[in-house]
Formats: sequence, C-alpha cells, structure tokens
Amino acid sequence: MNDSPWLMRIESGLSAHFNMPQGPSRPGTLWTVGLKRGAEIYTATVKALLADDATPATRKNSGYQAATAMQYLSDQLSAGWHPSQAREHTIHIGNPREPTSKAPRKPFWKLW
Repeated sequence: MNDSPWLMRIESGLSAHFNMPQGPSRPGTLWTVGLKRGAEIYTATVKALLADDATPATRKNSGYQAATAMQYLSDQLSAGWHPSQAREHTIHIGNPREPTSKAPRKPFWKLW
C-alpha cells in the first residue's frame, strides 16, 4: 500500500442550480478534482450545494468553496475511501466559521 499523500487540484467547476428530488433547485458548483499519488491518477466530482443561510460573500467566494470540496475529499481518503471506488459526493457548504479566539488587536497607532 502506498503511504505517500494524495496531491489534489481543481480541474474544473460548473456553477449552476441543481434539481432536487424534493423541493426547489439549489445553487452550487460541481467541482472536478484531480487526485494523484505516485503513478495513480484519478478524478472525482463533488457537488457542493450552498446552504440556505450562505452569505453573499460565501456565495461569491469560489476559492473557499473549492477548498471545502478538496477538504471533504481529503477527509474521505483519510476514512478509507479510494478514488477507484465510484461514489456520488454531495456536500452542503455553509459560511466559514469565525475563529474561536482572536488575538488582541494593537491600537491603530502602534506600528510594532
């Protein structure tokens, strides 16, 4: 078994409204992610639907959405999934979490 890490990259993204079996269509992006480990090369698709409460900033931030899709796949790989196993990947993307602790801010007049 190969213990080297998987390399990932976003190969494409298709933003659209996706039909839902029940209820109205939902906005999101279908991400195609390239996965590589040694000589193994695969692609996986992740349908990333936006949560109802997603802010306008979250809806515009394709970098955050792509990173979330790749993090999801990384978690799946860590849990034992292999890209050769066909699977529909659907996630719901919400707003980024606020940091739990913030560093104290320096007064605007301090430069160091």
